[in-house]
Amino acid sequence: MSAAFRRGITLHAVSFTLVAVYYYPALGWLLIPFAMLVALSRIVLGLHYPSDVLAGALLGDALAILALASGHHDLTNR
Repeated sequence: MSAAFRRGITLHAVSFTLVAVYYYPALGWLLIPFAMLVALSRIVLGLHYPSDVLAGALLGDALAILALASGHHDLTNR
């Protein structure tokens, strides 16, 4: 990840959370606040503008949805 794409931490937190909660819904209570706190921490610490964090979250959301919609996500049929 290059310095030109500094919102990657939020992107990864959001995409990981969405994919993990898809497979393990019981972890939602832990992972959703985790992703929100990661995103918020980037702003509070002054590391990113809110628009950068929002863009990273939206990209992470889109990538998770694309990965899940690709049809190659059934862990039971390996």
